[in-house]
Amino acid sequence: MSDGGGLTRRRFLIGAGAVAAAGIAAGVAVDTRNASGNAVPLVSLPEQPTGLPIRQHAWEQTLTPDEFGNPTPPRFDRLLLFDVSGTATPNSARLLEAALRELERSYPWGPSGLLFTAGWSPDYFERVLRISAPIPRAKALSDFESPAIDSYHLCLHLACDDEDRLEAVAQGLISKLAPALRWRETRTGFTGAGLPAAHQRVSGVPSGDPVTRASPLFMGFKSALKKNQASEEAVTISGGRFDQGTTMVVSQMQLTLDSWYRDLSYRQRVALMYSPQTTPAQVAKFTTDAESNPGQLSQAIRKYGLIGHAQASARARVNGKPVILRRDFDTVDGGVAGLHFVALQRSIADFVATRTAMNQSGAQLVNPAITDTVNNGINAFIFVQRRANYIVPSRSDRSFPLLPGREAAL
Repeated sequence: MSDGGGLTRRRFLIGAGAVAAAGIAAGVAVDTRNASGNAVPLVSLPEQPTGLPIRQHAWEQTLTPDEFGNPTPPRFDRLLLFDVSGTATPNSARLLEAALRELERSYPWGPSGLLFTAGWSPDYFERVLRISAPIPRAKALSDFESPAIDSYHLCLHLACDDEDRLEAVAQGLISKLAPALRWRETRTGFTGAGLPAAHQRVSGVPSGDPVTRASPLFMGFKSALKKNQASEEAVTISGGRFDQGTTMVVSQMQLTLDSWYRDLSYRQRVALMYSPQTTPAQVAKFTTDAESNPGQLSQAIRKYGLIGHAQASARARVNGKPVILRRDFDTVDGGVAGLHFVALQRSIADFVATRTAMNQSGAQLVNPAITDTVNNGINAFIFVQRRANYIVPSRSDRSFPLLPGREAAL
């Protein structure tokens, strides 16, 4: 996705992994299983740098705040999706841990260096370890969506401000981990002013370059304001086997923004994104929260026949505070405008509650002008294609959690 000569540089960096890189560029999964079937080698384990946070998801302290104190997310992201190759052994855990420690030794923890998390799916626990999963399998969460449910075992979320570095790291991991982990798919993306505008000439965005250079996301509005995000503390598991970890939901969404930009005025887009009571003048002054009158949802339904996305979603807040931490980013994977929605929360139930609040499926019983996808937030413009749940352990447990013998190998 880089401009200029970035792709040539990546091919140089990838070397022997060029075939896999071609698969990524085409948006297809490529099987990189070691054809020899050899056992996972015993690798040396580097010392881990001191001072790293216990929590894998502890990113916020490294992010540069804007003028209002909102953390600025990394500009580029990769989701690397793997399955365990063959039988997992302590050497498998050691190989993964060694690769991740090499990254920690090579790059400072932060967007100027590298941030990453390792999340494990229910399929890893049930099919690889043959034990009960600590989290439920993902599912459809509304009557108007039917996502495919991913069965990948491991999701590595990588993020930083340098896309060339991110691509080189991703390809290095795919190669190094091949004896233990079979790479299946890579999802790419970006967030931040200028990037959506630079990538908007794709399917799903109308012609005429409607996405402004100031827009951090394709839909044109700010997302990561500090008071409309759960804190890292709030999404951290407290106690139990996965103490200091979190859960992660990854949804792949397609955006269809032709009518969003061609048929709706800015005032109408504000109403659908926030609430019908919210004005464009108010939006221009949002600094730390997208104030959208969740207490006036009944009025929105009865009087205006229209629900705002933020207004409905805010109904899931607990004591006025959000329960999920969003680390979503736009994408043009496959030449189509989309969104990789990455959500962290203490429990998968918190995500389900927020998604259910967003549906507002009973509103049409009060006002028939509202349906599941008409006059109901942004439901008509986003289509969930894939979804998966993961658990993100603490840093010390990130490599093949609960695998017998892993502690001795690490």
